[in-house]
Amino acid sequence: MKILYHHRTQAEDAQGVHIYELVRAFKALGHEVEIASLVKLDENTLSKTKGAKWNWIARLTPGWFYELMGLTYNLLGYRMLLSRIKSSAPDMIYERYSLNTLCGIWASRRCRIPIVLEVNAPLYHEQKQLGALRFRSLARYSERWACSNSTWTITVSEVLKSILTQEGVPAKKIVVMPNGIDTNKFNPHVSGKTIRKKYGIDSKTVLGFVGWFRPWHGLDKLMRSMHEFRFADKGLDLLLVGDGPAYGDLYTFAEKKGLLSNIHFTGPVPHNEIPNYIAAMDIVIQPFATEYACPMKIIEYLGMGKCIVAIDQANIRELIEDGVTGFLFKNTKTMASIITKLISNPQLRMITGQKAIESIAKRELLWKGNARKTLSLIMDDGSEM
Repeated sequence: MKILYHHRTQAEDAQGVHIYELVRAFKALGHEVEIASLVKLDENTLSKTKGAKWNWIARLTPGWFYELMGLTYNLLGYRMLLSRIKSSAPDMIYERYSLNTLCGIWASRRCRIPIVLEVNAPLYHEQKQLGALRFRSLARYSERWACSNSTWTITVSEVLKSILTQEGVPAKKIVVMPNGIDTNKFNPHVSGKTIRKKYGIDSKTVLGFVGWFRPWHGLDKLMRSMHEFRFADKGLDLLLVGDGPAYGDLYTFAEKKGLLSNIHFTGPVPHNEIPNYIAAMDIVIQPFATEYACPMKIIEYLGMGKCIVAIDQANIRELIEDGVTGFLFKNTKTMASIITKLISNPQLRMITGQKAIESIAKRELLWKGNARKTLSLIMDDGSEM
């Protein structure tokens, strides 16, 4: 099957990982994939080889004007898609949803090709909450129309599906498909010895976090718990992998409390090195998650057999069975209590980690599995627009 993958994103961070891992999965199943976008990444390093200027433009452009640019993109995107369809004759279009992007549906209808729309966030709902929308009615209408007029719409969580159906998208159009992993990269056999040696944590129990440091991500509460509950005295070190706007405040707190010998900041790490850092961790934590998201890191943690401590909310319960494949907390006190218990119980950590690995195979939380399920939607349905 020939697949035309269309997106209007910066393809950065988790976006780029999701896009290119799914493209690789389609190809691994023997299908041809062509990407239609304004940016291009190197498939190995996920660094931009085309379209870096769009990131600069997005940062400097006023929100209301950027919304108009998104609408204007439909003219460019429509012509680009029609050209690609004419030259390569794809059997389906796969599109990563962006707000006010309708050209994929237009091209699908014009050329009578099925389109699968992947929705990772309810962008109208999200941007409205942030107060970032000038043309709210238009954004709401375009989101509902695009999700309702695709051949299939994929959401990454049941919570996200519920948000879209409440906005008027027919439930029968939506298939829930969580994110996945490539077990060739994320598996329990990856070694973390080099990382443990690098940071001098060979003899420690290591609690780790991988991600983007934002003020609302709960890392400040985690670090306060590290201080107040004297985790370092219990043999626990904290490994923080990543960067972000909260980095400076977190580092300053650790410095003031005399915790820099027990809290290790790695800074940004290339994605292909992340498995080694996770492998160096005994316990991993997700102190915050957007309520409709499917955090990719949690699935990576599961696949590597790590003992997970995570915020207790509906979308996380879709991934973790409390007390079986991980431990969920509702407040900082409960979080600290769980961590304290796990520090002194390596057997419990090991049992939980094994159950986590089993859950990946049981639920097929794999990029290749997602690609296979997506293709079956089209092939079993025999859909044409």
